[in-house]
Amino acid sequence: MNFRSAIGSLFEHCQRTLLSSLGVMVGSLAVILLISVARGVQRDITKQVNDLGVNVLVVIPGRIDGGAMFSPNLAGLSYLSEADVAKVRRVPGVLTATPLMFVGGAIRYGDKVSPSTFVIAANSPWFQIRPVEMAEGRPFSSEDAAKAVCVIGSVAKEHLFGQASALGKEVLVNGKSFKIVGVTRDKSNDDSLFSMGGFENVTIVPFDYLKAHVPNPQVHRIMLQTAPDREPKALVAMIERVLGERLNRDTFSVLTQKDLLKLVYQLMDILTWLLTGLTSIGLFVGGVGIMVIMLMSVNERAKEIGVRKAVGARNRDIFRQFLVEAGAIGLLGGAMGLGISAIAALVLSQLTPIHPLITLDTVALGFFVSVGVGGVFGIVPAMRASIKDPVVSLRSE
Repeated sequence: MNFRSAIGSLFEHCQRTLLSSLGVMVGSLAVILLISVARGVQRDITKQVNDLGVNVLVVIPGRIDGGAMFSPNLAGLSYLSEADVAKVRRVPGVLTATPLMFVGGAIRYGDKVSPSTFVIAANSPWFQIRPVEMAEGRPFSSEDAAKAVCVIGSVAKEHLFGQASALGKEVLVNGKSFKIVGVTRDKSNDDSLFSMGGFENVTIVPFDYLKAHVPNPQVHRIMLQTAPDREPKALVAMIERVLGERLNRDTFSVLTQKDLLKLVYQLMDILTWLLTGLTSIGLFVGGVGIMVIMLMSVNERAKEIGVRKAVGARNRDIFRQFLVEAGAIGLLGGAMGLGISAIAALVLSQLTPIHPLITLDTVALGFFVSVGVGGVFGIVPAMRASIKDPVVSLRSE
């Protein structure tokens, strides 16, 4: 009876109901869309990390311990060297290893430039650690180690050459000329948020050639591939011990793919909860709007309350009716917020590199929060209605 009365009242005053739910709709839209964008970004990051290949370990300069996301030494000098690469390559269970150097500067071809392309220097084992499918040409081999050659990604190729072939063309990196011997094939996630900075928008040059032509070359990372029958995590201690023979333990870290994702997810979770907290202000404002309008409704419906009490309705019946109305308004706002979030997510997926991921638990959270906001902010109006004197209420006009 209380439920039917509450729903009937909402339909009777549909315009007021819609206006009351707008605030909750905005807050629900912000929370659902924000969480969905964060989930989509996490999915893209996971794809990029997994795209490194199977059974991969990464040695980085600086110490990351105890769940810490950053190390001050990461921005400083790398103490890693080619000698360290040779040492870890001899560790039982390690199939191969290669140094990695981050090269600054854009890649150019004539008057065209691809400024977002990431240039790295690696040895030929890089293509064993991270297998690639070639659209044109081939990866460079150990025989090309001292040659000015390069392999470019599909995004960089599109920027510089369009539909024309890139094989044999020479591009400039930091003013030095490199001949293109291969182009990697497009992948299905080329339009993701991180494809422009991922492995589809990269140029790889031989590490041995670059170190001979760059002053003070550094090894920024050591990439390792472990044997399929060896759990990468089990080799971390052995690699740390080998590197610790020369390096201070605080100058490097050995990370698995799971470790890399854990660090990224920690940062993403902090940002997501921070921004969710900020956008929840919209839900609070919506809740206050529900409370104000419901309080006005209590005064307007005083005679209705008096009649219901006169025919036997108890205080708790009136309380439940108004509380159900407030919760239903919150539910309506949440449903509208979800619908607009789905439309916004579709538009973002079609027009931008961002691909929001709306999951069942996100939808459930949105509805739970919306109904909760309506219920919490509906308690005061419900209490006000339930304690009204029926005689006084019947005299109201």
